[in-house]
Amino acid sequence: TKPYICMLLSRHILKLRNNSFKNICSSFCFSKNLFSNEKKEFNINGPSNPSEHFYLNPEELKCYEAAEEKLNIDRILGYIKKNKYFVVHGPRQSMKTSLMKYITNKINKDEELSKEYLCTYANIEMNDSDSTKGEVFTEIAAELARAANREHGDTFPLEFNRSYKDERELIFQDLLSEWSNKRWREEKKKSVVIFDEYDSLERHYRNFLHQLRKGYHMKRPDFFPSSVILCGMKKVEDKKLTGSPFNIAESYRTKNWFREDVKALYRQYEEEYGNRVTEEAIDRIFYWTQGQPWLVNRIGVGIMEHFELLSQEEKEKEKCIVTSDIVDRVVNKIKINEETHLMSLHTLIKEPRIRNVIIPLINNSQYDPKKEMDVEYVKDLGILSEEENIANPFYEQVLPRIIISSEKSLSRYINTKVKDYRTYIKDGKIDMNIVINDFFNLLKGGGSINKDMFYSELEETIVFFAYGYFRKFGNSGGDVNRERQQGKGAFDIHVQFKDVDDINDSEFIIEFKTEKSDGGKGNRSFDF
Repeated sequence: TKPYICMLLSRHILKLRNNSFKNICSSFCFSKNLFSNEKKEFNINGPSNPSEHFYLNPEELKCYEAAEEKLNIDRILGYIKKNKYFVVHGPRQSMKTSLMKYITNKINKDEELSKEYLCTYANIEMNDSDSTKGEVFTEIAAELARAANREHGDTFPLEFNRSYKDERELIFQDLLSEWSNKRWREEKKKSVVIFDEYDSLERHYRNFLHQLRKGYHMKRPDFFPSSVILCGMKKVEDKKLTGSPFNIAESYRTKNWFREDVKALYRQYEEEYGNRVTEEAIDRIFYWTQGQPWLVNRIGVGIMEHFELLSQEEKEKEKCIVTSDIVDRVVNKIKINEETHLMSLHTLIKEPRIRNVIIPLINNSQYDPKKEMDVEYVKDLGILSEEENIANPFYEQVLPRIIISSEKSLSRYINTKVKDYRTYIKDGKIDMNIVINDFFNLLKGGGSINKDMFYSELEETIVFFAYGYFRKFGNSGGDVNRERQQGKGAFDIHVQFKDVDDINDSEFIIEFKTEKSDGGKGNRSFDF
């Protein structure tokens, strides 16, 4: 086993929580030193830790610089000082939790703020579908007590929970009241509580907000937290609740990083590993991600893996310089892999509110103007940009594949019928004419396309079927991208084989056009 394989294994095993498995792998690699990783890394799992990860201070981010419509640290602290209850929301893995932990740390360690406030961060993520009110609020109270003990060494909430005798569904509200009162009486400190993943609650979500509202109207800060921050993917109003269950001062959405932020993160990588990142590479990273934090970090992980797997000769050839070409190669690998972040998109795309907006955009048509609330919802989830386009080129490429895989019968048919690219090699090149002929035969003879499968229009289904076919074909050895042609009634599929051992480098553009077959009154036909 080559040493660099052990090093690659160690990087991933360190992220596992199963200690027994880690010990087994440690013995296998013969040296526990392989598992002591002193250098920092890009973070794609959970909140960032400045001592372990490349880290951008939220107060120094260009995207959080003071602007009326943007979230920034001063505005958050301003609302806390005004005793407000508010929401910070944003897409999955957009550094929300890191931001909330930064706020917690700042309040508790700042010389002035810590004299007046005590901030507690609690992650209350849970599945409450089969739980009673009593069970849910007992667990929330327990997590709050654990957080208080962990962050402040305060055992009062733990003792309160153990001795609580009333109805269990009220334990959460009563704990907040008694604990806040104790802090105020003994130290004259206002309680600030951050509830992360609050929107994971489904069945008892409304009751959770009602208990906070009751506390909001108590005498604060004497008998309830002076300020509460709810952090999650969704705003309170996204749940489409009737009435006003919660007194919200404001809802803030986290922002994608600016190019300057992306550059600052990769400069840390340069300093740590000595690998120069060119300006063109930074441009390319920002192009693919548009500053989406998880994607920016995931490309960084891919770059590190790229250099780890090179031989010494290859490293000398590439001179350990990160170029735009290396960035593209890393992105192509990420597009094929089923990453956790992409799996969350699989779940989201099943929601009708999201499909109603995304599918028309991918097909170069307009969504229903009556769906304005759905558009805002999809923006909040980070799938749409403020300009109401797909959020970034990476999502533009992977969303059609995700949509196809959401339709099981269509996805299964493609998976079983598409041949490996090696079938089409002729004189060291791919014969794309044979590929397209096979696609036509599959389209005509397979009986796999019908307009009731997933989409309202047969044309849209064929478009996605075509993309899925060539995507599957390309994934066996090449890269396939879809290039939209806004307003031209056509779309291109770009198939590229580069650095594949058994064939010469080659690329193809397949253009699809639709036209009415009988003077504009009948069915559409396809040209390739």
